[in-house]
Amino acid sequence: ATSGEARVGNYLQGAVARDCELAGIARRCLLLRLSSLPPDLRKPHHLRLTRDALDPLLSADRAQRFILPNDDVAMVWRGTADALLAASRQAITRMFADADSAMPAPETLWRLLDLPADADALRRLVADSLSDGPPREARHGDPLDAAALAALEAVLAQADLARFARRRIVCAAGEDGRFQTGWEARHLAADEICAELADGRAAHAEPWLYRRLARTLDRRLLALLAANQELRAAAPFGLDLGVASVLGAEFLRFDAALPLSLRGQITLAFEPTDVLADLSAFQFARDFARARGYRLLLRLPDCALLPVLPVLRLGLDLVEIVWSRAAVALPTDLLDQEAGRMVLSGADTPEAVAWGRAHWIAWFEGRAVTEGQPVVSEPAPGY
Repeated sequence: ATSGEARVGNYLQGAVARDCELAGIARRCLLLRLSSLPPDLRKPHHLRLTRDALDPLLSADRAQRFILPNDDVAMVWRGTADALLAASRQAITRMFADADSAMPAPETLWRLLDLPADADALRRLVADSLSDGPPREARHGDPLDAAALAALEAVLAQADLARFARRRIVCAAGEDGRFQTGWEARHLAADEICAELADGRAAHAEPWLYRRLARTLDRRLLALLAANQELRAAAPFGLDLGVASVLGAEFLRFDAALPLSLRGQITLAFEPTDVLADLSAFQFARDFARARGYRLLLRLPDCALLPVLPVLRLGLDLVEIVWSRAAVALPTDLLDQEAGRMVLSGADTPEAVAWGRAHWIAWFEGRAVTEGQPVVSEPAPGY
């Protein structure tokens, strides 16, 4: 742990527990063991939202919050706060409602201690977090602020980012039950970049600063693809790009370097927040990209947005939703209408694949497709 984190942990472990023992003042301590969550549920946005869900408890008498090195969170307060505690627990339970099978047992995730009686137990739990917290590069610390972003941009101007390039395969569902590779979605891993090059800052904590960082990463990714003959050996692929990036000089250079064999084979993915932030800029970028032969995809972080953002009305070709049990509640007529243009991301279980195939969804991305199903390497017909 860093010295600052150790001081926080030692203060909770020593001073708070000791003061309760010496003064005989009763306090309650909630230890939320986020370190027990599986990796897929410990992304920066999970940690941020879970900590935010504890905000009601800050209204309790003498409430204090402690962030420990292994991402665990401790709340200490005086007096009764049963309603506030119940509100926080309900918010966190809803947040992970779609991940019941992957969640640790409630008694593992939640530890409620009474001080001073449980002071020794608190010391042991905090000692564990100080000794076996994850390495610095795997943790997500303070939010990315303006100064840290400026320093990171200076580093990115010189750094080799090829090692941060990531790919995920999007497959077409065939009638014979097999899946064919449609394209590789490529991106630079912002979380890993911040972990290594920005002292573990949380990349997504401040949305507007993240948008600027994403623009910088877009430029570097486009430069990587346009250089070193990368495009000449490339199969069909997709890019997550901001609207401003499609209108930038780097995209024009990338487009000029695109070989004829890939013309019409590239998918550009947009985020709803970026689309809605400047609708006229999006429309201009959309029309420009479509004229150059790109397919356009809208990536929805929540399937509940599907009825609100109709793909055809926005002039896009595809829409991507993330699998969750909430998808089951989507209107059948809407699914029937969008199925041929829909990508089901996060198809990591047979349940997700079965649901998608039952609704004739055209495209799938996830471990259950790429690992648990036969995938042929040639591009899907009609891509």
